[in-house]
Amino acid sequence: MRSFLAEVDGNEYVSYRSLAEARRDPDSAVVLSGDYGGTIFLTVPVRLLRCDLATLRTLVSDLDAVTWMSGDLTIATVALERHPVGTGVVGGDGGGLVAEGVWVHPTMVPPELLAQAVDVVLGRRRRPDVALLRRLRQRELLRKKQWRAAHPTRSGLTWDSDIGQPAVPFD
Repeated sequence: MRSFLAEVDGNEYVSYRSLAEARRDPDSAVVLSGDYGGTIFLTVPVRLLRCDLATLRTLVSDLDAVTWMSGDLTIATVALERHPVGTGVVGGDGGGLVAEGVWVHPTMVPPELLAQAVDVVLGRRRRPDVALLRRLRQRELLRKKQWRAAHPTRSGLTWDSDIGQPAVPFD
């Protein structure tokens, strides 16, 4: 999505194929997003990153599992892109910002999860607390079920037709 929007606006879009490649550019950043890039969950300059890409994929799965609930890593993604500190990252829900440190979306990431997400990115923990993730997911599932019961569709789909299991199970 961001590459398409950059092209439409006539701006250059730069992404990196590997963490090693991204580390060579001082303006590179990690962008964790959900909803096909529509929601920016978290950003961090690559030079501050202290975990590997597998850990980031688990984290984006966890963030998606308690918000959008798609359960698909083609929808919840880890991107390595050029975004100098102080610049915005295009996305819905206000987009994102690359700050001097870890930036976490103020409303899309549950407040109970914020510090743990930062700790994962900074290498202080491997994953957020799984019991917390389960509680947050159950809370969001209940919220979605109540909203959808109050706003039924005419399609005949069940209330949870677009909800999948977390891409990385809560083990």
